[in-house]
Amino acid sequence: MKFSAASVLVAILMLSACSKPTDTVIPSDMNSWDEKLAPEIKKLSDSDKEKVASYLMRAKMGEVFGGGGIPPGTTIGQAIDAQSKWENEQAAKRAEEDALRKKLEQERAAAIEQLNKAVTVTLLAKRELPKNYNIGRYSEYQEFRIGAQNNTEKPIAGVSGEIKFIDVFDKEVGSVSFGISENIDPGKTVVWTGGRDYNQFLDMHRAVWNLEDGKYTTRFVPEMVVFKDGEKLAVPE
Repeated sequence: MKFSAASVLVAILMLSACSKPTDTVIPSDMNSWDEKLAPEIKKLSDSDKEKVASYLMRAKMGEVFGGGGIPPGTTIGQAIDAQSKWENEQAAKRAEEDALRKKLEQERAAAIEQLNKAVTVTLLAKRELPKNYNIGRYSEYQEFRIGAQNNTEKPIAGVSGEIKFIDVFDKEVGSVSFGISENIDPGKTVVWTGGRDYNQFLDMHRAVWNLEDGKYTTRFVPEMVVFKDGEKLAVPE
């Protein structure tokens, strides 16, 4: 029987095509991977090697947690394709999450800017008060005097937020939350006095308690402004 050069070449190409590492079926028995799978994976590019390794690990981890594992008959090439698809989906998901995070951060920054324009809030003084059973103060007490000015043209019914304390090293060491439920007419100012029982076991309480006058600064972080007509300006959570 005679064979033409062309037919021999076709046969060689067919044999070589059948021996591509990507056509190798992944054995269902992990114990045979070193013998049957590893030699074929070594023939792949570094990028494809990483994809196969990631696919196998992900499939096996999924199997541990109730997933389907590696479908019977899956080839190395199919594993590479599946891993590429999964990585692309994850990249798209991260891009969506990053875009949403950026959008929410921008909305929060815009709300804070709007609130800071609406009211000016500052800490006027803080005091550390000892226990005094005669007046019913049964624990040490941190007292704060806070001033709030209405910069809008509408009467305000309430202001809430936080005063953060920053030490001489520009480190935030503590904060105090407050809510002023007094009417503030346009252009007017009110002074709110409030506080909290001192807890020596809380680092932030202790740090604020020990701050000396002239050795710290404060920063107002707004939360909400409520106008008398019911309109509200609030910082998204």
